Amino acid sequence: MKSPKTITICMGSSCFSRGNNQNLKIIQEIISGYEGIDVQLSGALCQEQCSKGPVLYLGDTMFSCVDSSEIADLVETYINS
Repeated sequence: MKSPKTITICMGSSCFSRGNNQNLKIIQEIISGYEGIDVQLSGALCQEQCSKGPVLYLGDTMFSCVDSSEIADLVETYINS
């Protein structure tokens, strides 16, 4: 069995106000369309990367300054890898 794909989104106030509020909605919509692939979405407290926000992790890889226009491509590429 494959390991689950993990997506962790920073829910700190800086990241959330800089775009992770919208990114969260987009990610939820994307992963709802995947059946048979174990994707675990979780929120995290501030990751101390406020100047680089919004921040999220796809697996162990951190992505910073993630804009809502690029989130779909990042997440779909990660899930399908």
